[in-house]
Amino acid sequence: MATILERHKKTWEEKKILRVIYEEWYTKIIGVMSNVEGKTVELGAGSGNFKEYFPETISADIENCDWLDMCFDAHNMPFKDKGLSNIVMIDVLHHLYNPVMFLEEAGRVLKKGGRLIMLEPYPSPFSLIIYKKYHPEPFEFTEDYFSKTEIQNKDPWHSNQAIPYLIFFKHIRKFRSVFGETFKIDIKEKLSFILYPASGGFENKSMIPDSFIPVFQRLEKMAKPIAPLIAFRCFVVLEKI
Repeated sequence: MATILERHKKTWEEKKILRVIYEEWYTKIIGVMSNVEGKTVELGAGSGNFKEYFPETISADIENCDWLDMCFDAHNMPFKDKGLSNIVMIDVLHHLYNPVMFLEEAGRVLKKGGRLIMLEPYPSPFSLIIYKKYHPEPFEFTEDYFSKTEIQNKDPWHSNQAIPYLIFFKHIRKFRSVFGETFKIDIKEKLSFILYPASGGFENKSMIPDSFIPVFQRLEKMAKPIAPLIAFRCFVVLEKI
């Protein structure tokens, strides 16, 4: 896993289009963070890029890396009750074996008014076709994570990209039943339509030269009205009640 993170770190430094995309996402995340006094932690910090934009962040991952602050499993966080103001996660929830257990843990460590901010894959009709063709991580829509009661040891890179959709869209009634007294959904937005798939992500080559980035940014804004049909991402913000 460390080798993958090191490769991602190198790709980040070399690939301008990725930095442009993530800088927009980071700005969006920072703009909705809770102002409740307390610490901010990024889970699954990977190559540690978010901390460049919000230096106060405690960067953490399940893999121990020299450039990160902490190493632990998100299902069992080493923080006291009501000790954090923000938890930031980018492409992490869909890697967790028991996301519902994690949400319970997040509810424990967040202060009242604290926020859990997540950016995750979203299976729109268009993005699902592209994901299945070019991305190795699967979408398993039949899983019911509200019925899981344990954590299994697994490779942290194994995932189900459908997890965010299942919890916050398909099974939203179950989420509200279980977590209605812990969290309120402050933001649930579909985004990332054209620029992200054109970038090729961290694993594939960019489909466009850097000179085309501004053009694709304009197309991105124009495509917002049809977000449910073409979105590649969902942006979900939970606030601790």
